[in-house]
Amino acid sequence: MKHYYLLLDVGGTEIKINALTQDKALLLEHHVHFPSLSDQSSEVILDHFRSIILDFIHRFKHDYHFSGIGFAFPGPFDYLNGVSLMTGLRKYEAIYNVNLRRRIESWLFDEGYINIPIIFENDATCFALGEYHQTSDINRGMYITLGTGCGSSFIADNQVVTSGFGLNSAGMIFDIPFRTGIIDEHLSINGLKKIALDKNYPFTNGKALANNAFSGDTLARDVFSTFGICVGEGLASFIAEFQPDEVVFGGQISQSLDLFKHSMLKEWGTTYPVVRRSLDTTAATLYGLYHIILKNKGDSL
Repeated sequence: MKHYYLLLDVGGTEIKINALTQDKALLLEHHVHFPSLSDQSSEVILDHFRSIILDFIHRFKHDYHFSGIGFAFPGPFDYLNGVSLMTGLRKYEAIYNVNLRRRIESWLFDEGYINIPIIFENDATCFALGEYHQTSDINRGMYITLGTGCGSSFIADNQVVTSGFGLNSAGMIFDIPFRTGIIDEHLSINGLKKIALDKNYPFTNGKALANNAFSGDTLARDVFSTFGICVGEGLASFIAEFQPDEVVFGGQISQSLDLFKHSMLKEWGTTYPVVRRSLDTTAATLYGLYHIILKNKGDSL
């Protein structure tokens, strides 16, 4: 019976889930999406996680051996102990300081599973590792996710960079001061929304704005162009200091990269790295999480 690892990409809006076998094959053709319920009570959030986890374990139990579970969470988060430290970020406020590792161990124990590896890692780090290991000729890469917040991870010489280059104490950029606040407030859906409203554009959501822009709506395209200036300005100092070979964007807003790439690149001068968007942010995140699980187990990658 083949071994498999259950993998969850936990976002502020959605939880995406799939499973990978020991030979790196996805068990499901399409990732399964659930609403995150991240603005609900702790009881609702925890019950939601429990229901999702046990549903998938039961789904695969007759055909595959359950060998581990991994969670890609946004920060701030105590990844070693499995404790959420998110507060003031509009997501998962109700489970602040809750030890998720102990809860999950209890749920698994009730199902007869003991000593199952449980891994927590930063979602942007997982995304970065998944993208980085897909490209053999990249030495230094910057990996940025644009969604409810701005996730980031820098990799050099096969190692995640945790200090220097203007990064915070956790090796990230989300809380670095920028304009009238911090990067997270501007390089995110809230930043895009603010630009739209400042231009008197009737903002409903990012997808609708992008669809209108791709359809030729001049004002919608101007919103994204201005957003590109903001992204370019926000990342410019990190580009200059880190000198990456590539910058890869993931997250929902990255699907609109063609709408803001040109104005963004202008902020970086005449010489800049390769810029691309992830073809599948979730797949990259799950593969990166899988990479971390195997590394922690000491298995060959």
